[in-house]
Parts: sequence; structure tokens; C-alpha cells
Amino acid sequence: MSRGYLLDTQVLVWLGVDQKKLGRDAKRLIERYEVFFCTPSVAELSFKQSIGKLRLGAGVFDSLIEAGIGILYFDKEAAEAFGRFSAESVPDPFDRQIMAIAVSNNLTLVTADQEILDLNLNWVIDATT
Repeated sequence: MSRGYLLDTQVLVWLGVDQKKLGRDAKRLIERYEVFFCTPSVAELSFKQSIGKLRLGAGVFDSLIEAGIGILYFDKEAAEAFGRFSAESVPDPFDRQIMAIAVSNNLTLVTADQEILDLNLNWVIDATT
């Protein structure tokens, strides 16, 4: 049984920019259950901002924490779980780190990433439903 939900990077973007892209079930769980984001998502979004693919408002990550969304770090347990996910099945290293954090913290991952969803993992749910 999951102890909560880890929001993938895209889900964080949708929360801030276009909540209509989130499915009804995803919105409901974000409102009702313990949810988290993680430092690899912070790094991914910061990187996308640095190359001009995204614009973040000042203090966006602090705002998430103030809204009650917890933050998780890529720690030793996540680093050990990282090796469970191959680059062939999930090429993006940010995605593999996020998956490792979900596994090492016994969380359900909420994502819209089709490569991850296609793995049919029982601890991953589609953010668009």
C-alpha cells in the first residue's frame, strides 16, 4: 500500500500552468492525499528554464511547499533503487531518478509520461485520468 503520491515533473507544470490537463482522478488525489515532488524535478525544471524551454516564477518551489506538497530528495535509498530502471526502457535520467524516489519511499507515481506508463507498473498512475 502506498503511503502517498509523487508528482512527476510534468504534473507539477500542469498544476501551475494548466490544471485542465490533469484528469479528474489525479486532481482528486492531489486534493485529498499526501503528495510530494522531488529534487530531480526541481533540477529538470531549472534546466529547462536555463535553456529557454520554460519560464518559472520566482519562488515556485517554495510555493509548492507552502501549499502542502512535500519535497523528497534523491538520497542513498533512491540511488540504490535507480539501478532497477534501464536506460533502454526509460531513456531520461530525470525520469529514472523520479521513479527511484517513488519506489524507495513507497509512493505511487503520478505521471503523464507514456514511456513510464507503458511499463505497466502497479505503482504508477496516469495523471490524465
